[in-house]
Amino acid sequence: MARGVAHKRTGGQKSRKVVRPAGKIKAKPASKISHGKAAKAKASSGKAKAKNIVASRKEAPPAGKHPVMKESMKMEAKSALRTGASSALNPPPRLLRQTKTTSAALALLEKGIELIFQKEFRKARHELKTLLETYPGELDILARARSYIQICDREEAAQKKQTISTDQLYALGVLEHNKANYDMAISYFLQSLEKHPDADYIYYSVAASMAMKGDLAQSLENLRKAVELNEDSRVYAKNDADFSALQSKREFAELVGISQPPAAEPQ
Repeated sequence: MARGVAHKRTGGQKSRKVVRPAGKIKAKPASKISHGKAAKAKASSGKAKAKNIVASRKEAPPAGKHPVMKESMKMEAKSALRTGASSALNPPPRLLRQTKTTSAALALLEKGIELIFQKEFRKARHELKTLLETYPGELDILARARSYIQICDREEAAQKKQTISTDQLYALGVLEHNKANYDMAISYFLQSLEKHPDADYIYYSVAASMAMKGDLAQSLENLRKAVELNEDSRVYAKNDADFSALQSKREFAELVGISQPPAAEPQ
C-alpha cells in the first residue's frame, strides 16, 4: 500500500524542464567574430603584399631598361681594375640620364680611357677634349672626362721628371764611343742635339764617331759645324786620333789648318 501511494505521487508530478527543438538552436556569435577578424587580417595582408610589390617595382627598374647605366658601370669597373684611373671616380657610378647623344659621348670617353691605359696620354687628352667640345649637354660624362684629363696631366708630368737630361745623353754617347759602339754613340749624340742644337762639343763628338765608323763625308760636315760654333774645335781636331782617317783629306787639312807638303813635280 505504501508502495502504491508512492507510485501515484511520482506519476502525478509534471516535469518542468523545457526541451527545445534541435533546429531552433542559435549559433554562437563568437564564431562570426572570429571569421570576421580572419577576413580582415587576410585582406590587410593582401594589401601589404601589393604595396610591397608596387614599391619594389618603383625602386628597381627592369633589366635592360637603362643601357647607359650598364655601359657606365662597365667602364667604371674596367678603370677600377687598372692603375691610376680609379682615383678619378667621384662620386661612384650612378644612373645617367640618357639622351640622343649619350651613346656617342660614352664611346669617346671609353676611347680616351683605353688610350690612358696604353700610356698614350697626349692622344687621350685630345679625345677627351673633343668630348667636352662636342657634347656639352652630357654633364655626368663630361665630369668624368675632366677627371681623366687630370690623370693625363699628372702622368705626363711624371714622365717628364723621368726623362734623361741632355748631359746624361751626351755621357752615354761618350761611353758607347769608347766601347766602339759608334752607331749607338751617334744615336745618343743626336738625341742630345735635339735639345741643344747650338752645342759645338756635341757636333764635334758626332764628327769623331762618324770618322771612326768610316763615314768621312758626314764627319767633315759635323766637324765644320763645330768649328763654326767654336774656333777651338780646330785645335782639338788637329791632334785627335779619332780623325786619323781624315788626315790625308785636303778638306780636313784646310779646316783644321794643317799645312800639306807640296805635290811632287812630275819628272
